[in-house]
Amino acid sequence: MADEAWGRGKGIRIAHIDSGINEEHSHIGRVAGGIAFHVSEEGRLFLSDAYYDELGHGTAVAGVLYEQVPEAEIWAIKIFHGTLSTYVEILCAAIEWCIDAQMHIINLSLGVSRDVPELRAICEEANRRGVIIVSACDETRQLCWPAYYPTVYGVKAGEHCSGQVFYYNAEEPAGFRALGFPRRLEGPLQKFNLQGNSFAAAHVTGFLAKIIEKYKVYTAQEVREVVHTSVLEVEQRTINNV
Repeated sequence: MADEAWGRGKGIRIAHIDSGINEEHSHIGRVAGGIAFHVSEEGRLFLSDAYYDELGHGTAVAGVLYEQVPEAEIWAIKIFHGTLSTYVEILCAAIEWCIDAQMHIINLSLGVSRDVPELRAICEEANRRGVIIVSACDETRQLCWPAYYPTVYGVKAGEHCSGQVFYYNAEEPAGFRALGFPRRLEGPLQKFNLQGNSFAAAHVTGFLAKIIEKYKVYTAQEVREVVHTSVLEVEQRTINNV
């Protein structure tokens, strides 16, 4: 559990790997920077600065990040273009770019349907380099990786959660439960708003950014220790209150 008193994400660099971000949206603040990954007709990877969101998913998820940590540096890393699908190699390249750019947290509101050695390896490299990865987990559609990796914080939408209340069980491969709803859209289009594990991941990304800011811990291992300690403290207080 966290609240705004923990911080607003100032100085925390968050890479949001998705379909891009539209800065014009009312839920979005200033984008710190961005990059887009493309595949040419010849099958070659190339980069551009065209991170404008054509699909809306990345922007909707980013709205949660800006709500949770409005002072964080949020970077748009675009890997989805016409559809919300891409090659695993593109995802790996995007994560590698984020590691080299010294991001504190990588938000992955996405999932892969199998354990891919290259993806596992780049997540392990991120962990070694002190970069935290948060990934949505959709067990219904079996999109469980990289959320199931021990070097990644896996997140599922859960009941009884709010924007500031999370549940964590270190014994589960995707141990976080969080609110699966985006920021509210005013007006009649509210019924068409998205929801689910993608937004739960963003809520946890915001929570971990607050931990980094509050406790001044900057490696994946240090953050993990703070999370585990906090959970034990909450459990102990619960036992004492029974």
